[in-house]
Amino acid sequence: MLAEFLSEQGEWAQVMPGARACLFSLCERALPLPLRLEPLHFEVLFCLAGMLTLTRRDGSALRLGTRQVLLLTDISDLTDARVETGLKGVLVAVDARGARESLKAICDLLGGLTLNTDQVRRWMVSRGGCAVEGPSHWSQAAFADLDRLPQSERVRWCVWKSVELLYLLSAPEEPAAEMAPVLDQEMIRTLAETRRYMEEHLDEPLSISALSRRACLSATTFKEGFRRLYGLPVHTWLQQRRMERAAELLRDSSLSVLGVAQSVGYSSASQFSAAFRRQYGMSPTVYRKMSEPA
Repeated sequence: MLAEFLSEQGEWAQVMPGARACLFSLCERALPLPLRLEPLHFEVLFCLAGMLTLTRRDGSALRLGTRQVLLLTDISDLTDARVETGLKGVLVAVDARGARESLKAICDLLGGLTLNTDQVRRWMVSRGGCAVEGPSHWSQAAFADLDRLPQSERVRWCVWKSVELLYLLSAPEEPAAEMAPVLDQEMIRTLAETRRYMEEHLDEPLSISALSRRACLSATTFKEGFRRLYGLPVHTWLQQRRMERAAELLRDSSLSVLGVAQSVGYSSASQFSAAFRRQYGMSPTVYRKMSEPA
């Protein structure tokens, strides 16, 4: 999708047969849909700054923020794609057929690793063809190393990490996943409604038990259904959304850091600052200064 949009804007590097990468920067805008993603193609976007929001037909939104990774294999269910606050990153575009031998050579080099592409495909289908990775130990390590590299080497690094991510997604699913709830239309509607409630009450304590009762679901069904629909555990999604909202308030409001912290459910400015630093790699005060107009 983004590869099509950036085809004439970024400087692409053919890193290996079937895989190319681009270091890019986009200002705030709505991306023209329908953009296409060819069969057996996929894209991996390493977000260095900014935010991208993808909206599905059911009204649910998937947000990519700073120091997170977006995977795309199918965009047919998307109705809107919007760049917010400027977007900078590295995009890796892969043609699975053209890259097959290259991927095999890399796996052999790493000691005979096996990429279970069927498992990756099932994992992506369960997430509607769009998924966000991070914040996690893997994404934090990937971006920490990326920060140390010169700009000329960043695209190669991201291609390498894309292969590593595919390998991690190839791992067999846990047995419990076979008993995951079926996401019928009623379940999707209920989860979407609960997600909207969470969006509107970020300043309040939101527990799994309270949210599952509100959704009239068991805690296990609620947690697993939410993860399958939105690609993240409930607490991870909630933490991510709180930090995104905090970033918006730091940019666009005059609230103090404590005021921002309280607006997203933190009573302590120090705890909020530590969580914000984990997400964005800087303190709220530094982020606010960097967001001020020149």
